[in-house]
Amino acid sequence: MATVLASLAAARVAFPQTLVKPNLQGADIQVFVSTYTVPTGGLAIADVISWGYLPLGARLMPGSAIFCAAGTASSTINLGDPVAPARYMAAASVATAAKLPAEAQFTNGALAEVTVVKPGDATDTSELRSVVAGAGLPAGQVITLVALYAGQN
Repeated sequence: MATVLASLAAARVAFPQTLVKPNLQGADIQVFVSTYTVPTGGLAIADVISWGYLPLGARLMPGSAIFCAAGTASSTINLGDPVAPARYMAAASVATAAKLPAEAQFTNGALAEVTVVKPGDATDTSELRSVVAGAGLPAGQVITLVALYAGQN
């Protein structure tokens, strides 16, 4: 049988030895919890919910999810940043109460990390945001992002 090396094992046996980023091995896991209650009048298609900002070098980890109360039929939101709107989660239904895993980056090995922190700029990868699609969100709907990220504050 063959033995093959994944990225961390390969870094260790490389000559010269390759250093790995702390957000891949050895970083602290931080918690990011942000809640939004839709105001009177609701939110329309294409409205953006800004959840907040991650520090430079942070990487979202498995277990991150959006939790939502029941909303409007056909309503969806995604989770990403200004550069890639669905980086962490493709558009998912928020029509019924649900837990929506935000783990899309792990299915293709992209393992995105915050490389630019420039709030309000199109290159900002630190802002976590969701875009409303399908149908608007009703007044009173509560949506909470619970994210775990590897990094240092």
